[in-house]
Order: sequence, then structure tokens, then C-alpha cells
Amino acid sequence: MKLAALALALAAALPSSATPAPPRAAARPKIVTVTVVMQDRHFRPNVIQLTRNRPTRMVLVNRDVSGHNFDAQGFLDACDDVHASAPFSDGVLPVPSQSTVSLYVTPRVARPFDLKSSVALDVASGMTGQVLVY
Repeated sequence: MKLAALALALAAALPSSATPAPPRAAARPKIVTVTVVMQDRHFRPNVIQLTRNRPTRMVLVNRDVSGHNFDAQGFLDACDDVHASAPFSDGVLPVPSQSTVSLYVTPRVARPFDLKSSVALDVASGMTGQVLVY
């Protein structure tokens, strides 16, 4: 009996040969969805607030009978993982009349970006705003 107790005490004192559990991978941030409505030649909201390094899905809804653009000069260049459900070039994403376009981004630079629709007469009619990354 004393030998069994001594063996248990020695086994408990020796380091375990089992490998430690691997560290848990950091959880990926949840994708946030922000909806921007284009109507009556305005962006609603006209200040779009995003969080730096947070994956974001922007749903651009155009309710007008004319097409508009989502043109935030330099914003898409300051993002990683940029994907859109429609083709875009030079940082300008067209949103055809009465349609919805999804834009997936991960903003990397905290700063304000001017927003406009570069379609003729949109800016003159007040279709401006700001993408604010903080």
C-alpha cells in the first residue's frame, strides 16, 4: 500500500508528457452592415461612420430613377479586402437606378473621406457627404 502511494506521489511530481493545448486563434471581428440610401439626390446618412480594421458590408440602395456613383476619393485605396457586387474603377462605384449594390471593405486608415456622386448635376444638387473612419 505504501508503495502505491509513493508511486502516485512521484507520478504527480513529474512533469506531464502530454503536449499543451495549442493557443486559440484570435476570433475574427464580426462583419458590420451599414446601409446607405441614395434618394432625391442625397446620401442618407450623409456621414457614414466606420471603424478602422472592422470588416464592413456597405449596402448602397439607389431609390432614384437615375443612376448615381459612390465616389469617396481615396477611401477604397485606404481599405483592404475590397469587393463589390458590381464592377468599379478608380475608386468610383456606380449604383444603377433603382438597384442595390453591396461593397465589402476593411478600412485601414482613420480619417474623413469626402463622398459625392460624380454623375452630372448630383453634386450641384447636394449629393455630397463624408465617410468617417475612426
